[in-house]
Amino acid sequence: GSTRTIMSTTRRVTAFVAASCGLLLLDAAAAYQGAPRRLTLPSRSTHVAPGRRPTTRVVPGMSIDGPYLMNEIPPWKLSGMNLELPSKAGDDRIIFDAEHVTPRPGEESVAVVFLQSLALPKINAMSTSLKSWCRNNRYSFVVADYHGIGRSRADIETATISRWFADTVTLLESVVPRRDYDKVILCGAGVGGWIACLVAIRRPELVGGIVGLAADPDFTEELLLKRLPDDVIDRIMNGMDLVLWGEKTYPISRALIEDAREHLIMQGPAFELPIRCPLRLLHGLFDEEVPYETAIRLANRVETDDVLVSLSRSKHYMDDIGDFKWTRAAIQDCIDAVWSYDLRSPGSG
Repeated sequence: GSTRTIMSTTRRVTAFVAASCGLLLLDAAAAYQGAPRRLTLPSRSTHVAPGRRPTTRVVPGMSIDGPYLMNEIPPWKLSGMNLELPSKAGDDRIIFDAEHVTPRPGEESVAVVFLQSLALPKINAMSTSLKSWCRNNRYSFVVADYHGIGRSRADIETATISRWFADTVTLLESVVPRRDYDKVILCGAGVGGWIACLVAIRRPELVGGIVGLAADPDFTEELLLKRLPDDVIDRIMNGMDLVLWGEKTYPISRALIEDAREHLIMQGPAFELPIRCPLRLLHGLFDEEVPYETAIRLANRVETDDVLVSLSRSKHYMDDIGDFKWTRAAIQDCIDAVWSYDLRSPGSG
C-alpha cells in the first residue's frame, strides 16, 4: 500500500494505508461457555510440555497474599483457562486465561496481555489468534473477562472504567509481575486501548509497550454523549440502556458514563500526556464506531517520540487474516523497540 506522513514533526507518527484482506478465520461465538472451574493443584506426576508451567485452577479460599502450603504455588502463576484471581477492588474474582513460558537461558522473557473491546468475552477471534502466535514465539499470553462481561459473575451495571483499570493492574501485578518479565506488552482493542493508556500513565513500571486496536479513549464523552439522541441518553442516565452503536449493541450505564469522567485523557496540550513507552496505534479507515482521527489525536497528545499510527481499510472489529498479521507485527515492533523498559530494573525508564 501507499505511505503518507500525517504529521510533519520530528515525532515518528506515520500512517500506513494498506488494503486488508482475507476472511474471518475464527468464530468467537463458538467459544466454549460455562462456569469457571475449581480444581486442585496438579500432582507431581502431571505431564507438562517443555517450557510450559503446569495447568491449574483456583484453590477455593486462597488469597493473593497467601498463606500457602510448602508445595503450593498461587494458581494465577501457572497456566490454564478460566483461572480465578481475587479482585482488590471488590469481593468477586477476575476470570482469566494464561499461558506462561519459562525462558531458556539467555532468552528474553516477554508477556503479551490482551485487553479486548467493550462487551467482548476473553475468547474471541483476536485473542485466539494472539494466543497461538505467542505460543509459537515463546511469549507468555494473558487475557481476562472484564468485570460484568463474559464469565464474570458481576452485574454489568456496576462495570466502570475505574473497576476495569483496577482489575487490569491486579492482573499485571499478580500474573505477569515486573520481577518475572523483561517486557510486558499491552494490546488493547477499543476500550482496552483506553485502559492500556491509563496503566501507562498511572503505573508505567507495569508496561513496556502498547498496541492500540481502534482505541477509543474518552468515547463516553466524545462519542456517545455528543451523538446519541436525547431520549437514549435519558434512559442511560436513569440506569442503563442497550445502545446500538455502529453494527453492535452495547450495555451503557449511568455508572459507566459518570465514572469515565475521572479518566478522560484526550483534552490538553500536545505532547504532554505522560505515556513514555512505545505506542503503536492501529485503526481502520472504515471504522463505523470510532473515527480514525482519534488515533492521530492520541498520538499527538503523548510524550513519547516512539509512536506510530497505522491505518488500513478495516472496520472497527479487526478480525480478518490481514488484521491478525498487522497486529502481530505491531506487537513484535513494540517488543523490539529500543524504548521498551526492562521491567525488572527499578531504574529503567
